[in-house]
Amino acid sequence: MNQPYTVEVVAPAPSNAVRAHEHPMLESGNPSFPRGRYRLRLLPGDDRCSFRVAHEVEGASLVARLLESGDARCACVVSSPRSGYRQLHMAESLEHEVRWDVADLGEAPLFTPAILCVTRRDMKLRSVRDDVHRIWDKQSITLRKGFRLALGNVIQLQSSILHLLSLHLDDGLEDGRFHVEIESEPFRFKTHVGAALYRCLRCSGGVPRHNIMTHIVTACLARLQRDYRDDDDGDTGWHSHRNLRAFADYLAANGQPHWTDDGFRPEQVATEIYPLALPDDSES
Repeated sequence: MNQPYTVEVVAPAPSNAVRAHEHPMLESGNPSFPRGRYRLRLLPGDDRCSFRVAHEVEGASLVARLLESGDARCACVVSSPRSGYRQLHMAESLEHEVRWDVADLGEAPLFTPAILCVTRRDMKLRSVRDDVHRIWDKQSITLRKGFRLALGNVIQLQSSILHLLSLHLDDGLEDGRFHVEIESEPFRFKTHVGAALYRCLRCSGGVPRHNIMTHIVTACLARLQRDYRDDDDGDTGWHSHRNLRAFADYLAANGQPHWTDDGFRPEQVATEIYPLALPDDSES
């Protein structure tokens, strides 16, 4: 089961480069909000193509007030430099779901949270009221639609094999059966599953679902080993697929062999990167 985690931008934290803005902005290294913190709680979805995100602002009452009045909204940008994909997801509240289509990327995307101004506002700042630095005190500013009021750090989502895998209901398969096909543009493992198995994978969790996914991952790796042993850098080898290059980097970063290596064992690698879940001793 996926676990939530927290990332935080602390305004006074050092940063290599902070651009000048026409208005106070809550971001790392920017002194506009001396006590400002932009905190995000993230819960990855089990399907590996969604996140549940909760935005929280502290020490920046100007931003908090604009959010409360509806003049600002939380947002997240999902992007992939390799594929040229970029999509802005606007939220109606401080907590929302961000979802993307694996077919559009085929690799783990970059994830950038932000708070954006959505209406024009003319105002005169006050340090005590707005939590802004004294250099902004009594300054008149104009906030325009699209201005970023807070910017989180770019989050690099991990490019695991589950980002390359999609599940598809196949009424022609009996319960408990599945088989894996490969789609090449973009590269992904298309897993056909019977109706009961599909419901189990979509609607349930825990040990049974986890271990079924490990079995599916093993089958995917076996197909990869069989059909993509060509390491030519040309148009037909695995190098021609950007998401396979990213997955190769993922395997290397986790100390696992490449699928073209002679010693590559799909079942061993599968249980290394997606190990079987064992019941507690108390359940036996």
